[in-house]
Amino acid sequence: MPPGKRLRKDMAKIQYKVCKEVIDSLLAQGHNQKMIHDKLTEEGRFTMAYSSFTQILRNAERNIPPAKPVKATSSPAENRQPSPAFPQRQPGIIKAESKTFPDPRTMNPNDSF
Repeated sequence: MPPGKRLRKDMAKIQYKVCKEVIDSLLAQGHNQKMIHDKLTEEGRFTMAYSSFTQILRNAERNIPPAKPVKATSSPAENRQPSPAFPQRQPGIIKAESKTFPDPRTMNPNDSF
């Protein structure tokens, strides 16, 4: 591809997928993204811009599903019941005052203050 000419849509992703194993092995060896992009561009495997390469790597990292934690066998400490020193609290019951609000049409204003 001539320099300066833009890639067709999604061609950068295709180039990434073709070189994914090489990229993963170089990342595992400790190479940074710039070194990997330079190396693959010199070899002629890449024609994408560095910014496209870094964006694809960011998206690839985001799409990796998180590893499920392996639950070890439960220890006796995990099966322990809550201590009786701290009983679980129940919601308090609020009772309304038995005195009802007076009818404003018949009440004396001096009695309310």
